Amino acid sequence: MPGCPERVERAFAHQAPDRTPLFEIFQTYHPIYWDICGRNVATDQVLCWDAMAEGISWEELTEADAKAYFQLHKYFEVDIVHTPAGRRYDFARPIKLGDKRWRLNGLDYTLNERTKLIELANPAQNLADSQKISETDLRHRIETWDGTFSPQPDEIWEVFRRVKALAAAEGLDWYYLGEVGAGTGVAFYPPFQLMWLVAEPELHRAWMEMMKAPAFHYTKQLVAEGCRIIAMGGDVSCDKGPFLSPAHYHEFILPVIQEHIDLIHQQGALAVYTSDGNHWPIKEDFFFHSHTDGYMEVDKAAGMTFERLIAEGVADKVCILGNLDARHTLCLGTPAQVKAEVRQCLELGQKTPGGHILHASHSVHEDVRLENYHAAVAAYREYFGLTPLPWQPPACC
Repeated sequence: MPGCPERVERAFAHQAPDRTPLFEIFQTYHPIYWDICGRNVATDQVLCWDAMAEGISWEELTEADAKAYFQLHKYFEVDIVHTPAGRRYDFARPIKLGDKRWRLNGLDYTLNERTKLIELANPAQNLADSQKISETDLRHRIETWDGTFSPQPDEIWEVFRRVKALAAAEGLDWYYLGEVGAGTGVAFYPPFQLMWLVAEPELHRAWMEMMKAPAFHYTKQLVAEGCRIIAMGGDVSCDKGPFLSPAHYHEFILPVIQEHIDLIHQQGALAVYTSDGNHWPIKEDFFFHSHTDGYMEVDKAAGMTFERLIAEGVADKVCILGNLDARHTLCLGTPAQVKAEVRQCLELGQKTPGGHILHASHSVHEDVRLENYHAAVAAYREYFGLTPLPWQPPACC
């Protein structure tokens, strides 16, 4: 039976479930939607942007988004569903410039024919996040912050609410996972902010308080809306190790992680530490002192292999969500290679025992091949003796 709460709960409790739970994050507008949900304003970004330019209503977009999201997750018979994003009533509308060309917020966009996603026509305008922040402006915001913040408008929850209603109507008791960061994603710090850790630590702590306030409020909202798992933390490492020293991680990041996880537990939810990269230099703090229940975005390509997670004792205490390589195997491998990796991942997961949820090491993103994710689910279903899903690869695949 898909959508089995006990299956998920036993995995997090390190008790062997009837089978490994299945979870996935599907990038919006990925072609994986098309054969299952059709091509429409919720699944095809070109159709969506054209419709927004022509004046489609918030209500129509919201209903389409909810139906497609529900249909995709129902098809794959997942146990955990990532909380879908919603739109504000006053969402920004693109201006249609021509065939597959638009302007949004003063910048020109075009269709990437390979990914089928809309992107900046001039990639040079797409500055790194760390370059979009002025040190002077950020310092001023911190120094003048009065402790208040603007919460998210209620309408952003409507897609999620509709998905829950559709699931309930068909008797699907999914676990819902919501994501929220509280300033601990060091990978997104601009260079000057990394310097604050050394030169102006109190300024950094003040900034962290400014980040925590809305994040902790949003965390409570997610749980109140029905999320029983909260993914938090954010990227703190790269392939070679953490972006900051283990000492600085312990002093500045770990206390906020612990505070956030304590809040999640107080709300009655499970906490999952989410970060790409190689965390072995901060293993004790990251996995054990953080008090996390789970670990997501398990970056196999960065050295976070399932074998080592077992050998180092991590998998005995922390539920592993993932380790199906979304950097190489799902993008560049063959369906046969994907199936072999899924079987290996499931076999290793059984050794924890039970503290494993099958999930890509990040998501089904734009470079994940359509046929490869279907092969992954086919291998999962074959492993547990489930009926194959009715899908045939398109002729182009």
